[in-house]
Amino acid sequence: MHRTLSIAGLLVVSLFAGSIQPVHAENETEDLIQELAAERGYNADTLRHLLADAKRSQLVIDSLNRPAETIHTWKTYRPIFLKQDRIEQGLAYWNEHQATLNKAETLYGVAPEIIVAIIGVETFYGKRPGSIAILDALYTQAYHYPRRERFGRAQLKAFLQILMEEQMEPGMAVGSYAGAMGTPQFIPTSYLGYAVDFDGDNKRDIWKNDADVIGSVANYFNKHGWRKGEAIALRTGEIDQNHPLYVESAQKADKPDVAISELIKNGITPSDIANTETLVKIIHLKGAEGDEFWLGLQNFYVITRYNHSNLYAMAVYQLSQEILALKKQMDSQ
Repeated sequence: MHRTLSIAGLLVVSLFAGSIQPVHAENETEDLIQELAAERGYNADTLRHLLADAKRSQLVIDSLNRPAETIHTWKTYRPIFLKQDRIEQGLAYWNEHQATLNKAETLYGVAPEIIVAIIGVETFYGKRPGSIAILDALYTQAYHYPRRERFGRAQLKAFLQILMEEQMEPGMAVGSYAGAMGTPQFIPTSYLGYAVDFDGDNKRDIWKNDADVIGSVANYFNKHGWRKGEAIALRTGEIDQNHPLYVESAQKADKPDVAISELIKNGITPSDIANTETLVKIIHLKGAEGDEFWLGLQNFYVITRYNHSNLYAMAVYQLSQEILALKKQMDSQ
């Protein structure tokens, strides 16, 4: 991978450059530089070089300021992600990377269809990862957008650590205006916590290396409590809104806390779960054909750790099932 100037090169430069002054107003990033230098032993001049090209992005600010997105119901949310082309491209991605997906399942216990569906929902299998420089996105939030200052500073700090550890140039990392990076859309702290080198090349490349993307997503799920082979969600019958276990919100993602035995005592008899001590959460979705009631299990909750929305988790789950069904159909022919 081509680099115009490596981190090692920057270290050499810093020995001869004297005290390099940052270009930002009133040395605004100096506190962060000194903090990282003290905590991790990084060379302060190298950090200044990495930050030298950081720019306030009006595009990032405008994106953060734009009116709130439409409040979706399942009726409007589902068609965004359950489209035939996303299903077919998911199968193509699975077929192309089947060996890597099988390896990820063996090591982390996460089914291939779930990994593929996450990548499909996030960036359409890496085709839409975003094109904004992560350095600019995080610098802007940290120093020029007060409402995101704490988040921006924490993520900028983590991003600088990534650049140092991975020997990356800042311009190599692009993603969303909010700072989500690469194919799986990891924020920098998630990268540090969960990204893995899955092909042994001593890099954790979530932008161009599908092996690392697949391994990192699987590791993320594994570390958040994924249970291999267990159900994710089950459809159940209509539940009256006055029912003591009724849940209204489709957006709020809560941890399962109601045992199947409690459901049965209250007149709800789910199928396909033998262990009556299994914990679930009742989810109410407003679909195209009316109300839908689902039981979200532990693995459903784990999907919401990627994005804290029941709608998101249901989209991933149903997309995974459509991709799996298509693969079984094609493999049987």
